[in-house]
Amino acid sequence: MAILKNSVIVAFWTAASRGLGFARDLLIANKLGAGTAADAFFIALMLPNLLRRLFGEGAFNVAFVPLLARHKAKSREDAIEFASATLSWLLPVVTLVTLLGIVFMPVLVSVLASGWVGQPEKFDLAVELGRITFPYLGLITLAAFLGAMCNTFGQFAAYAMVPALLNLSILVCLFALPEGGMRPVEAAAWAIPLGGVGQAIYMLWAVKKLGLKLRLMWLPKHKDLKPLLVRMGPAAIGVGVLQLSLIIDNTAASFMGEGTIAFLQYANRFYQLPLALIGIAVATVLLPHLSVLLGAGDNKGATQAFTNALGGCLALALGSCVGLFLLAPEMMMTLLQHGEMSAFAAQATAWTMMGYVIGLPAYILTKVTAPAFFAAEDPVSPVKAGALALLVNGVINAIFVIVWQQGYLQQTAFIGIAVATAIGGYTNAALQWYWLNQKGVLSIDRPALRRDVGKMLIVSGAMACVLLGIKFGVPYSNDWGLIAKLAWLVVTMGFAGSVFVVGIELTGLLNLRQVVRDMRNRRKMKVGKGAKAVDMSGDF
Repeated sequence: MAILKNSVIVAFWTAASRGLGFARDLLIANKLGAGTAADAFFIALMLPNLLRRLFGEGAFNVAFVPLLARHKAKSREDAIEFASATLSWLLPVVTLVTLLGIVFMPVLVSVLASGWVGQPEKFDLAVELGRITFPYLGLITLAAFLGAMCNTFGQFAAYAMVPALLNLSILVCLFALPEGGMRPVEAAAWAIPLGGVGQAIYMLWAVKKLGLKLRLMWLPKHKDLKPLLVRMGPAAIGVGVLQLSLIIDNTAASFMGEGTIAFLQYANRFYQLPLALIGIAVATVLLPHLSVLLGAGDNKGATQAFTNALGGCLALALGSCVGLFLLAPEMMMTLLQHGEMSAFAAQATAWTMMGYVIGLPAYILTKVTAPAFFAAEDPVSPVKAGALALLVNGVINAIFVIVWQQGYLQQTAFIGIAVATAIGGYTNAALQWYWLNQKGVLSIDRPALRRDVGKMLIVSGAMACVLLGIKFGVPYSNDWGLIAKLAWLVVTMGFAGSVFVVGIELTGLLNLRQVVRDMRNRRKMKVGKGAKAVDMSGDF
């Protein structure tokens, strides 16, 4: 009963967080629109988020959790001693980084948004908002550290609800603070550290409830502090490639017209959802035994597991790609076009999302191929592929910035940034696929994969025909009321989704009922072991 209860609680808070996050994005679009305020807010939001992935749930936790679990296996006191030593150096470092970030905020903004240096109003607003949001780095780092402890000691529910607290803070502040005369953009910025305070206090309470009494030390010494820092190096490289890509995209966008960064951020939220969901399926269901199989020399079993993972994930990715691409205009006009969000801004966000989603199959392919390299103890190849993809992304971004500055494609050049991300994704996927085969990291059942690709094209084609049939037969109108728009969108997505689900079941691409059973069993196993952390590391 305890296992079932914990699984239900974790699932509930994860779903609640995603629901609140969606409501948060809609409210931000309503209150801020896609102009100067939204651009400045998203840059301010990105600043602590970039370093959070290093000090919070990113590279630090990847290195910290396995060491903590090893100490816990020895004794509870041994684990608490290691955690106390770690916290004793982590807090001063993060505090110093936070203070330096606040002081040198103009420098950080000039790096993330170089194009605003000659726009004093927007630049100064971003600096002001950045100084408000940046203390969140210290608060979420503390919350993430405490969450890692709770997860390691078998209390998964506590940290599972932490993201919901931040989303709730943004919703409350955007509704309440403007009533007192505060600008909506300032209210959104203040919601970030206020939410962080709530997250940190809640996690302190959760750790205390578990009876984990941490103590701070002066000049802490522990034999595993050095291994912790050494392990953070490779993890930081992997995290850094992704974060540098975000910096390049936003730097390029800052040289284009007003609202460009907002278009990218709103579109990014939508296309990241299927990517995250499918990525979770890969991590928890489709590839849980790959390392074990390769380690045991069961190459046949590993080949089958890898091929099945690849076929199932690509089927989901292609279906998501087709659906989001064809419904992007209707989704953005229905969900975003209200309040300060103009019709053009909603349409521009839709175009941007269409540019992003064409790369979904590539993004998902790397979700499958990267674990294969790690399972074969080759972590260098994925990093090299990511770095080269980053270079391609940066070059294409620079081309579109030059095109925009020369006066061409003034209304659409920003779409090139999204397309550059997609091309970079295919570059990454192609290189990983090539090296996977060249180095013999893992065998692939090519005949089975070719059959699966054919089935994917048939199922996705059928779904596309249904969508196009509805769009031409019962065309969407932006003049409808919100209820009618929502009804059209829900019914259309329902029909298309039903065709897709029936198609992948009939063709045998993916047994969804088995996936659900496997995920449930996997979750129970994790809670039973109490040694792995729940991954809540998505961008806030």
